[in-house]
Order: sequence, then structure tokens, then C-alpha cells
Amino acid sequence: MITVPDGLRRSAVDFFGTSGARWADSLPGLVTEYLRQWDLRLDLPPSGQPWHGMVGVVVPVRTAAGEPAVLKISPADRENEHEHTALAVWDGSGAVRLLEADPPRRAMLLERLDGDHDLTGVPVDEAVPVLADLLNRLAVPAPAALGTVAAEAERWVDELPRRWRELGRPAPDQLLERAVDTARRLGPESGDRLVHTDLHYENVLAAPAHVAAAGRGDWLAIDPKPLAGDREFAVVPMLWNRLDDLDGPDRAAALRRRMRVIADAAGLDHDRVREWSIAREVQNIVWYAEDGMDDDRRRSAWVAQSLAG
Repeated sequence: MITVPDGLRRSAVDFFGTSGARWADSLPGLVTEYLRQWDLRLDLPPSGQPWHGMVGVVVPVRTAAGEPAVLKISPADRENEHEHTALAVWDGSGAVRLLEADPPRRAMLLERLDGDHDLTGVPVDEAVPVLADLLNRLAVPAPAALGTVAAEAERWVDELPRRWRELGRPAPDQLLERAVDTARRLGPESGDRLVHTDLHYENVLAAPAHVAAAGRGDWLAIDPKPLAGDREFAVVPMLWNRLDDLDGPDRAAALRRRMRVIADAAGLDHDRVREWSIAREVQNIVWYAEDGMDDDRRRSAWVAQSLAG
């Protein structure tokens, strides 16, 4: 039986309150159940703990055939409702391969990638072409089940101004006005590509040698939060992450330069990348203000203002 890491329990409670605590308490039993259901065995060292992110556990296992894999279980949430859907559509092309899934309980059996090596260990200039290639490889026609960028944009138009006022205007009003204008203009024409909306350096892992040798590439995406829409909608996590790596005395100019480099590498429209990126950061500002996360709110406001120029 696994031991639930203390950090995972704390973050589950922080994000989901008492339901997060119940979910954390249920994990040992859930893992045992899936080991039996999918004919798996634990592949942890003695006294070893499973890996985890903010709100999800990843347990190293072996299949009945002895192949390395991971069992991932997350609390049910709107953002991860269709993670398995996207992975099934990609079927290992540009992303980790899905082996089994129990969608209602957000449990998945995935092939095991190299969890010790992600793109945060690669210089940004070398990581950007990898991200751009993955962004395009993943942008296949979206299945009908997914939520859409258009629907998100419509919700922003309806909700963001009200929440902005209720939160005491957490950033300059010009950012809100620009985000709402973007949502009105670009939302209805936002396309039908399958977009990994959380594609960034930590969410790209190195492929094991046998996977790379099969022609699937050296790097594969994980943890998709999928929507149907514009490829340009996917860029901003590549901007708000690794801000400490921005070079030169003018960090805002360096951020805009990074945006242009990513857009050019992926063949994207610069204006749409900029406008969707500002709009998504405005949504983040609201979320962070609601949760009292002032440092993150200020970071998102800085990114949005820097991109606005």
C-alpha cells in the first residue's frame, strides 16, 4: 500500500477543501484497486513514495508483461475532465501514450517517460523549437466532446467585468478591457484544433530510448488541459514560465521577443498570440485575486502589461 505524500495532501486540501482531504484519504485504497483491476504491480523502492504534482499522484508500476508504466489519479475537476480524451486522440504522437483509463474517477495508466528530465533543464532557446513542434503536432482536429475556446471566451465576456469590480480592480482596467475585446472578437472564430492549453517546460518529458527509437521524438507532452480552438491560445504558459531566464536589462522587451520567437517557430499569427496571451493572463489575475495569491497576481499582471507593450 502506498503512503500519501504530505505535500500532496496539503495541496489537495488547499485546492479542494474537505473533498480534497477525502480524496487524499481514499488514495491508498484506489491504488490497490487499480493494481488489481489492471493487473499491475508497484515499482517503488522500499519506503519509496509516489510522485505527485499539485493535485495528482503518479505511481510507478509494472504491467503484467513487465513493462514500466505509471498509474495517475487526480481529483475530479473541470480542467482534467477530458485529459484522457486528448491522450486517446493523440495515441502517443507528441504526447505520453494512454494505456487504460477510468474517466469518472480520473484514473489513467500511462506509459512511463523519464520523469527526471523535462525541458526546464534545457536552455530556453533550445526548448522553444521543441515546444513549437509539439504545439503543432498536437493540433489535430478536436473531438466533439471537448470544451471550446469559443465557449471560454463567451464566459469571459459575461463574467470577467463583474468579478473584476468585485475584487476591487486587481490590475489596470486597460488589461480587462483588452481581454474582453479579444474574447468578443476572436472567440467566435477560434477554430477547431485540439489545443494543449498547459503546454510548457515542466509538462514536456524526455522519451525513453526505445520510444525515441520508434520515431516518436525525444520529447513528449504530459498533463494536457485540452480545448478545441486556436493554436495561438496555447502559447502563454511558455511565456509566464521561466521568467527568470529573460535576458537583458529590459525584461519586458525580452518577453515580447520570446513570444515572437515561439510564434515564428510554430508558424503562428503574432497578433493572435499576443491578444490571447493577454486575455488568459487577465483570467489568471482574477483567479489569483480570488485566492489571495498576490505574488502570482502581480506576476500575471506584469506579463500582460509587458505583452501589451
